[in-house]
Amino acid sequence: MECGGAYRSKKSVRTLADEFLEPFNRGMITPQSSIMLKDFVETRYLPFVETNKRPSTYRGYQNMWKRYLLEHGEIALRDFRTMDGEDLLSVIASEEELTCTTLAHIKAFLSGVFRYAKRQGVINSENPMRDVMLPKAKAPGETYAYSLEEINSALSILAEPAAAVVATAAFTGARKGEIRGMLWEN
Repeated sequence: MECGGAYRSKKSVRTLADEFLEPFNRGMITPQSSIMLKDFVETRYLPFVETNKRPSTYRGYQNMWKRYLLEHGEIALRDFRTMDGEDLLSVIASEEELTCTTLAHIKAFLSGVFRYAKRQGVINSENPMRDVMLPKAKAPGETYAYSLEEINSALSILAEPAAAVVATAAFTGARKGEIRGMLWEN
């Protein structure tokens, strides 16, 4: 077989091969880094969060993963670049009518995934989400604060356990995600 161009012999191709193999030889790419983002999040990251974070944090992350990110998880961790993170957030922003705060939470979630992967030795590169810029999104709206009279009025017409849920939300100052993570036995 005849070869043409700049790479006519094994010796001339050696430079190309060395460049290609450098990340492998320096340990920058490990076999585990070929795991898909989806598989890593579901089998390693979310179980870690469930064990080490508050139940409300775990549920919030689980909901965010399923709602916005799961369908975009078919990419190997080692192939995910800053550009991919930025493109992903732009796609999510165009599909959903989210506030910049929610997009920032999604970015923080993904950053946590890659930070954990790095700590576990799955990837040996910088966190690709670090330099991702958020796309334009709608500004967060004003949160309405109910008056004591409005709260008491609602509680007077609600049956249990709905009244207990509303009272908990009204009088604890807990966020929605924290309330969703509460267990009645606690």
